[in-house]
Amino acid sequence: MTWTLPSRFPTLVALAALGGLALVSPSPAYSQDRPLVTPDDYDRWERLGVVEFSPFGEWIAYVVTRVDEKSELRVRKLEEDSVRVFPWSSAPRFSPDGRWLAWTIGLPPEERERLEESDEPIREKASVMDLQTGETREFEAVSEQRFDASGRFVALRGYPPDEPSGKGSDLRIITLATGTETSFGNVSEMAWSPAGSHLALAIATGTDVGNGVQVYDAAAGILRSADASGSAYRSLSWRDDSADLAALRSSDDASADGTAHDVLAWRDLDRRVETMVLGANTAGIPDTLEPVQHRAPAWSDDGRMISLGLRPIEEEEDEDPGNGAEDEEEAAPSDDPESEDPESEDAPASDSEPDLPAVQIWHTGDVRLFPQQRVSEGRDGTRSLLAVWHLDDDRVVVLGSDLMGSAQLLHGWAYALEDISEPYPWGAMFGRPYHDVRAADTDTGERRQLLTRVRYEWPSAGGDWLLSWDGSAYHSLHVATGERHDLTSALAAEFADTDYDTPTDVTPPRGFGPGGWLEGDNAVLLYDEHDVWRVAPDGSGGERLTRGAETGITHRLTRVTDDDDEPGLDPGSRPYLSLYNEKTEQRGYARFTTGWADARDRDSAETLVLEDASVGGLERADSADVLFYRAERFDDPPDFFVAGPGLANPAQVTGINPFIDEVAWGRAELVDFVSESGRDLQFVLLLPANHEEGRAVPTIVYTYEILSPQMHFFRAPSERDYYNYAAWTQHGYAVLLPDIVYRARDPGVSALESVRAAVAKAVEMGVTDPDGVGLIGHSWGGYQATFLPTRTDIFAASVAGAPLTDFVSFMGALHWNPGIAELSHWETGQARMEVPFWEDPEAHRRNSPIHEVHNMETPLLMAFGDEDGVVDWDQGTEFFNFARRAGKQMVLLVYEGEDHGFREEANQKDYHRRILEWFGHYLKGDPAPAWITDGVTVDALEEEKKRVAAKPPGG
Repeated sequence: MTWTLPSRFPTLVALAALGGLALVSPSPAYSQDRPLVTPDDYDRWERLGVVEFSPFGEWIAYVVTRVDEKSELRVRKLEEDSVRVFPWSSAPRFSPDGRWLAWTIGLPPEERERLEESDEPIREKASVMDLQTGETREFEAVSEQRFDASGRFVALRGYPPDEPSGKGSDLRIITLATGTETSFGNVSEMAWSPAGSHLALAIATGTDVGNGVQVYDAAAGILRSADASGSAYRSLSWRDDSADLAALRSSDDASADGTAHDVLAWRDLDRRVETMVLGANTAGIPDTLEPVQHRAPAWSDDGRMISLGLRPIEEEEDEDPGNGAEDEEEAAPSDDPESEDPESEDAPASDSEPDLPAVQIWHTGDVRLFPQQRVSEGRDGTRSLLAVWHLDDDRVVVLGSDLMGSAQLLHGWAYALEDISEPYPWGAMFGRPYHDVRAADTDTGERRQLLTRVRYEWPSAGGDWLLSWDGSAYHSLHVATGERHDLTSALAAEFADTDYDTPTDVTPPRGFGPGGWLEGDNAVLLYDEHDVWRVAPDGSGGERLTRGAETGITHRLTRVTDDDDEPGLDPGSRPYLSLYNEKTEQRGYARFTTGWADARDRDSAETLVLEDASVGGLERADSADVLFYRAERFDDPPDFFVAGPGLANPAQVTGINPFIDEVAWGRAELVDFVSESGRDLQFVLLLPANHEEGRAVPTIVYTYEILSPQMHFFRAPSERDYYNYAAWTQHGYAVLLPDIVYRARDPGVSALESVRAAVAKAVEMGVTDPDGVGLIGHSWGGYQATFLPTRTDIFAASVAGAPLTDFVSFMGALHWNPGIAELSHWETGQARMEVPFWEDPEAHRRNSPIHEVHNMETPLLMAFGDEDGVVDWDQGTEFFNFARRAGKQMVLLVYEGEDHGFREEANQKDYHRRILEWFGHYLKGDPAPAWITDGVTVDALEEEKKRVAAKPPGG
């Protein structure tokens, strides 16, 4: 299918002639003559999905999904206005030479559901387009597609058969210029070499014979066997810019399904096949450890080392505890006839294992609770100790020392770092984590302790330095020599995030760490509130490079390619910076006017783009100076723009929801207000579609934390997105999103001081009807939607999704999904209570919704999934029972089988519609359905479900 972009999409040539255009389309005129968007019309609204650009920046391929779940791939040559459309297609991928585009052809949801219900296999297709001719070719049953480095070939792997288990799938290699196909069977894994056109294949026959690793030279048409056996092969890994390959081979037969593996290595596979094998008996591997499959092998840049993972050898269980002839004698039949009677009371007890109890043992000394251990059991079973194999002298050096630790190789592979948290169990248990940092020499295995009791540290890009943060200053440590320096205490800047409003004993740094390193580790880039600093790692000083403090605009380094910081920024490069004005919600980009080496003053960055929009995602084409970025507003859908290095004259190259200009839409305003505690804050006010200036309207207040950055987010109206701001504005509501800044031990009081002041400001502006204010939130926002109605009567109604309601019982709750205790989240996380209940019981009661439930005058609708693994839904039933006893108006919706967020479409729509009915009655005066006024009996529930499912409010 081909269609033409509307006239508002000028070509690059036209843009150059016109002198450019705005980043986002002009806001539609707000005419009351335009129709509202009703739920019946939601299905056609579009969302922008995956976006890919060709290596030379000539083409764009992007996925568009609609609210009705239909999806399509759109492909466009940027110099042309026409767009080709491919239904149910996704995962676009351009060839490295920019001539070809491949993608996946999926199935409509109803067809996928039919196949699942009938237990039939689901098979997707692949398509390849010649971008020069526009010709496309489809291939059946493709699970994986990969271009080679030259772009001359594409490998298409099919689906393995159900039987025998472990058998690989068919593989087709297409010579793209001619269409010639070369096929292989039993391929379980494939990997193209990063240079050239060599394809490594792991062969799995589903038996213990005929397995191996083969290498196919697609350019020459030559297939060679690198290794063959009855073992299983996996984790094919090429070295960058080489023909060196590594792989894992199971130590046992493929059918044994063991975890122990040998590491195989081949050098210069484009010239010869010479196999090197690392096994359990290689020098340097302790008798207690063995190489395992859980860490894929990786090459050092120089090709002299390969990293691998080791685990303790698990002892095999003895299936026959007996010892030969004696056991046979003991097992001989008895002459006693009673002993042969299984019903005899005197028969000997069975030798089989007794039934075991279904018991868990929890201990207060457990660093990780039993539920967390159970959730992590599979992941823990794949942990391994980092080691390196020195190929030239065939020896292994073990670098990791703790399976629960975290080890990484530094650039250059001279050293590895390992974080060990074992010495600090109390902090790990209660939200104050610390760890020690050790260095291991990759040649000798010698270990040294570098840092003790730290929370934040980062290795330099070049591997020479280790940066740490102590809550007020950055410190450096030279890994090889151990020399230490204080980098920032003497600089005239504040690098701590002083706006961080969560209780902590170590205030985090701005940006939560450094922005990058210059090549050779000559300097590190650090952030204060608004600016970028270049700081010498040897402690000799630093300087500010941008002028964000003067303008109030935050500057942060942004990467436009994957290799921008590998292994450091080129001193001659001119990096890009993201821009963000917190006071205006403007966003954009700047670029340094000189290279890093010459950026010595505070005015070295030039603003390229700064718009009243959400601008982000800056990316450069792989092989051309063509840049792309995304921009959107609440009233303008997200689209991508293309420009040159200076981002001048950007051209819009995608187009979704072009019909938005035909309908009424709301608009967003950013409003300053002062909280009741005297703090300067902001809120976003989303005005309803067809809003009449000066008319006060019912208003829905949505709460969480800082929400003003959402000002420019576009949301397609959808009933499955049950808290959909755009849908609410189409139903005539204004939506107020207040910023909330919290004080320790007073999260509820802080919210009350912010939200009540924000509502008063909106009423003062003449936008909000003071008698028609609704409150809504989910999870932490649900807590506020439950707490505030117990402390104020300014809300006509409230809706709380999955809220925490009792500040005593919830402190001792568990997050069942990850299996972790609430305590760390409670004291030093989002709840911000800082101390346990018994140290400040009054603060807990003061901020607990349930402790003032008897004072609640606001009708409350609460919703929970009965399998909520984040907030135990007992928090809902507990509050409901208290409210019921206190004679308060409350309805509890319980969605069966749902977790913290609802996933079933029927449940999502039901909740969305009941929210609208709830607010429609209490904020607008609409007649109340019976579920609000009288409740619903069990025998009437089915009809009530059908009623809501039949027609949405306003539909």
